[in-house]
Amino acid sequence: MFRYGNTNVDAIKLKLFPSSLSGDAKVWFYELSPGVITTWEEMRQAFVSRFFSLAKFDRLMGEIRGFSQHPNESLVDAWIRMKDLLCSCHGHGLGRGTIIQIFYHGLDEATQAILAARGIFLCRTPNEAHQLLKDRVLLKLDWYKDIKAKPLRKTVAFAENRDNS
Repeated sequence: MFRYGNTNVDAIKLKLFPSSLSGDAKVWFYELSPGVITTWEEMRQAFVSRFFSLAKFDRLMGEIRGFSQHPNESLVDAWIRMKDLLCSCHGHGLGRGTIIQIFYHGLDEATQAILAARGIFLCRTPNEAHQLLKDRVLLKLDWYKDIKAKPLRKTVAFAENRDNS
């Protein structure tokens, strides 16, 4: 976001907000009576109450709290899906510690064992565990998966070529 001179940040948000909308949200915005909403907080509350009902919030919170890793889903894909759920649930209010606990307990035993072996959830604060999961482990596991898969393909190709000789 930018700031020009002494312009109020809320005024900037109100000016930029319509350009972020599409579909039903854009129609809703342009049907608002002029002057009804005068502050950013009023706009935020009106938008959330219109497009983010309590029933939807409860459903999404249930999905987050009931998170579980799908069969054959990688740790990376599970983490991305968890992050998508969190982003879709405006105002979930969950701290990093709670998010990490829900995520970890939703993983299958094999994935939990990988994380435990790497010390991700042992003697770590929620922020440290979150950061390690985000920055290091996912990249290393993804890299390791690629490296491990490549020699297997070469071995299979070599064996096939040897059989044809």
